Amino acid sequence: MPRSYIITIASEKGGVGKTTLATNLAIYLKGLAENLPVTLFSFDNHFTVDQMFRLNKTSNTHHIGQLFSGSNPTELISTGQYGVNYIQSSRNLFENQHLVQSADQLAKIIAQSTLQGLIIIDTSPTLDIYTRNALYAADRVIVPIKDAPSLENCRNLTDFLVQQKRSKTILKLLPCLIDTRIHFDGPFRNSYQLLKAYAINRGYRCYEGFIAKSPKVESLSTNPAGKIYPVITHGRNTDVHLQLTHLARQVYLDYLELGPTRLKEVANELFDQEENLSQEYKSRVKKLQPTCLCCDVPVPEDKIWPNAYFLENETGNLSGFIEEDCFFELLLQDFYPELSGKEQQKLLQEILTGAVNKSFILLQKTQIDGEQAQIDLFRLDQQGEKISGRSILLKKRGRFQRQGKTGLLQLFNQATEDQTENFQQLLVRQTDKSPLSLLKHHNYMKWQTVFNRVQIDHKLDKDFE
Repeated sequence: MPRSYIITIASEKGGVGKTTLATNLAIYLKGLAENLPVTLFSFDNHFTVDQMFRLNKTSNTHHIGQLFSGSNPTELISTGQYGVNYIQSSRNLFENQHLVQSADQLAKIIAQSTLQGLIIIDTSPTLDIYTRNALYAADRVIVPIKDAPSLENCRNLTDFLVQQKRSKTILKLLPCLIDTRIHFDGPFRNSYQLLKAYAINRGYRCYEGFIAKSPKVESLSTNPAGKIYPVITHGRNTDVHLQLTHLARQVYLDYLELGPTRLKEVANELFDQEENLSQEYKSRVKKLQPTCLCCDVPVPEDKIWPNAYFLENETGNLSGFIEEDCFFELLLQDFYPELSGKEQQKLLQEILTGAVNKSFILLQKTQIDGEQAQIDLFRLDQQGEKISGRSILLKKRGRFQRQGKTGLLQLFNQATEDQTENFQQLLVRQTDKSPLSLLKHHNYMKWQTVFNRVQIDHKLDKDFE
């Protein structure tokens, strides 16, 4: 499937003409290649894109913020004027930045979508999370510069690209809003030549030509009708029309020569990542004990085991499932031997069931001597904080073997060949109908995060002692 070629318009300085450039470039590119889809959206907090391209006054409910909330990008697109597709802007875009977790999120979203053709992204004059996403996903970054400060601000864009292991050659500078009435004495006759010389001296690439400052073009967004008009329809008699035409040809030839390489790279990275995650998952499944850790009942072949509990020790040497009845019998008989009545045991089981459904259970063994060990039981919240706890002392003789089932000390001994291990931990959590889902990447990462928190807290407690 052909992938999109992404053009990001970026500058950390406001007032350099980013949005004017982005909107007009979209129209000129569409004019060059009528059959090539051109899609435009903005991460800046204004509605110029909507005002220029909306075909009627009625807007749909889709907007740019939904790109990061699981919506299919193709469903967010509206058909706009001049044959350009666009995604509506959002007033709440910056209030929803928490939805964007990393700089590679946009690239992954578009890479996995069916979007094709050219995508032009207008950005805000800050290197926020949205701008970083637009830079990360770009095949080409166009940076409009109008003076020395806007040129100096290019350094931050370049630094970000280098940090992401991207070549700074994808960045090209374009002098904009150049006042052609100003002339200098010496080798550089005007602002355009001076800015271009400065840019090349700093190692930047530049487009041929520039975009001039034009009162006529500026008036296209300020008029009694309250509309925003493009240069191609209302500014054909200006130099800017010729300059945008020249720029569009350069951008289009750039696209034909290089093609949409960035999203191919991202797609390949996603494929490799999925392969690695799949192998890690298979490895975790392979380590699982084939039977219940307490009663040796085989784990169902279809892996559907309602109300089972997943258990793993801190080193991963022991990993498997325990039947619900086995788990509660183990806890009740070892931690609550005083509850002999069935009604009392049933009540406690209901309490423990509710607790485990919403949290983790940590079992912790501290070997006191060769015959005796302390076992701690802690209920943990979703973050691994201890909510409640209880401790018991167990001896090898006594409640070590329970009617042919594995007891607590035996359970710990399964986790290591060295049965004299002084300190051990087992983390337990109830699974859903498909127990193996807990071993999937994101679920298992959460499991590991909680277990790491528990181990850090224990180390801190020991150091404090």
